[in-house]
Amino acid sequence: MEKDPQVIEIPLEKLTISKFNVRRELGDISELVESIKAVGVLQPILVRPIGKDKYEVVVGSRRFAAAQKAKLKTIPAIVKEMSDDEAIIESLTENIQRGDLDLEEIAEAYNIAKKWYTQEAFASKIGKSQNWLSTIMLAYQSLIKLRKAGKHYKMGIRPTHEEKEKGVLPYNVLTEIEYALKSDEVRKVFPAEKIDDVRVMLVETIKDLDYDDAKRVIDYFKMYPEKPIEEVRDMALARKTGVELKTFVPASVMRKVEETAEKIGKPVEVIVPSILEKGVEEEVRRVEVEKLLERAPPYVVEVARKMESTMTPQVISKILELPEEKREDAVKYIETLRLSEEEALNYIESLKVEVPPISEVEIEAIRKRYEEVQRRIAEIASLPEVRKRGELFRNWHSHYIIFQGLQEAFCPNCGRDKGGVLIWSCCKLPAKDALKVAGEKFEKSQKKD
Repeated sequence: MEKDPQVIEIPLEKLTISKFNVRRELGDISELVESIKAVGVLQPILVRPIGKDKYEVVVGSRRFAAAQKAKLKTIPAIVKEMSDDEAIIESLTENIQRGDLDLEEIAEAYNIAKKWYTQEAFASKIGKSQNWLSTIMLAYQSLIKLRKAGKHYKMGIRPTHEEKEKGVLPYNVLTEIEYALKSDEVRKVFPAEKIDDVRVMLVETIKDLDYDDAKRVIDYFKMYPEKPIEEVRDMALARKTGVELKTFVPASVMRKVEETAEKIGKPVEVIVPSILEKGVEEEVRRVEVEKLLERAPPYVVEVARKMESTMTPQVISKILELPEEKREDAVKYIETLRLSEEEALNYIESLKVEVPPISEVEIEAIRKRYEEVQRRIAEIASLPEVRKRGELFRNWHSHYIIFQGLQEAFCPNCGRDKGGVLIWSCCKLPAKDALKVAGEKFEKSQKKD
């Protein structure tokens, strides 16, 4: 079982500030000095042993400095064996809990600790999220690039007007600038070697604005990177009317919206609601389709991908309601005939109509009626007049076929007399006349009934 840490008095000359102490700026410690003169150091500092009878201050650099100014000989301390990575985590955690570390100190601490920790592991150690740390580091990288360009800015969380005048920038504005500079729209306009200049230009343009206005200018810059930055600023700040939509819209999309509004002569605020309404409807439709297809057979999914306008959520739902033996046939029918949504719905409904089964008694009655009809037909067909009428019909039909064939026939020797010169030798009756006589005799037999 680990013992409670022991507090001992350590002479000040045996202490040095650890390079893993994350605090870089002591700030104003005059009040702390006076407090220590009056009541001493109330909270021990945290140190680790280095060498023989020497210690490094890991947590408590302000108290250590104030104790020196107060001319103390010793200071209460907790001695703890720590590795380098443990020391930096102890220092960070303590100071973050106190709330008196600035963002640059946190970023610099991670730069030291990243040889031991991933961002996710480091953030977890100090009680923060990986996304929080990633944002801080991106802002810090932006800050370093600005300093290399000769602009000595600092970063804070929500700097006051006075702090902004001293060059303190909101860290979230710096991250927005970096996102903008990495966007495809900006990279198409500015080559890589110009990005550092563009960063300075953007910062100089938005450094005095509050976050919302600065974000608006950056968004417009992503939409119109080819325009002069002052013109972009004026455009962005001129759009502050109406209700702001708190969402992310890609710069390329928003530019199209702006251009469309300009073409039709209507404000963006007027056309955006209708665009959003259509977009929302389409997105809802897409989500419903995807959910339905998760439980649909592969052949339904395949046709749904091909025929998006037909295979709406309503159509897919109706298909899935069908029995399996009807489902695949229905999908094939819809695909083959390229049915519209309405036609597909009507067709599917028709498949749901249940035909009552025919009883064996009814089937037997139908069979007997069929046999009776067949018997009656055979009787009628055997009558002499019916048989004669059949002969006359077949004779007329045969003449018709012969005559049609004769239209293309001609004498193979001379090539003349094309079409119909052949005759019945018994009565010297040409084929054309024979067709007419055969037809008249058949019609006459019909009129006898």
